[in-house]
Amino acid sequence: MASTEVPLRRRVAMVLATMTIATVFYLAINTYPLREPRLLPLTFVDDWIGWQAWTIWPYWLLLFTGPALLLSIRERGLLFATLRAYAIAMSLNAAIWLAWPTRMLRAGLPDGMDPFTAFAWHCLYALDDVNNCFPSGHITIPAVVAVGAGLQYPRARPWIWLVLIALAPSVISTGQHYAWDIAGGLVTAAIGLLLARVPLWRPGSAPALQPL
Repeated sequence: MASTEVPLRRRVAMVLATMTIATVFYLAINTYPLREPRLLPLTFVDDWIGWQAWTIWPYWLLLFTGPALLLSIRERGLLFATLRAYAIAMSLNAAIWLAWPTRMLRAGLPDGMDPFTAFAWHCLYALDDVNNCFPSGHITIPAVVAVGAGLQYPRARPWIWLVLIALAPSVISTGQHYAWDIAGGLVTAAIGLLLARVPLWRPGSAPALQPL
């Protein structure tokens, strides 16, 4: 049976709706936490990576990678399975943010950055507060979506994961997350993928997909 593709216009609407709902909810509880956020301890990984101003660019790229990969999934069953996994994983994140909010330490921006890098940092600080860093949704989302995109484009799967692995440390080097947050984001992503069922964990059950 030939796979059924979701039209691009509908995919755009679905991705925009999904991301908008998740972003609005996150920003609301980030700004108005129900409890006093707790500060997680730094690890040797955080100290080893350190803070690097230039990594604001891979960080922003990571933020846009999730929606871009989700938009690229054309096969109907695979797209809806990925959206189910996304909803489950982000619901787990939201439950933790509400019940056990955390925060991070944010240092002031140094002088001497070029105007474009400084602008990128100011945009980030204006949009995102210091709360709800565990688990990291910036890790959960691309991890979930990468599985669906990798099934849609089997030949591109190694490159998708290579790019995500290369970009992931930027959540630490920008001071937006700690190593604990990455681990938590990966755990909630795995739970979402497991509970979403086929075809995410059983590629052989999915329709034949076109390689990239």
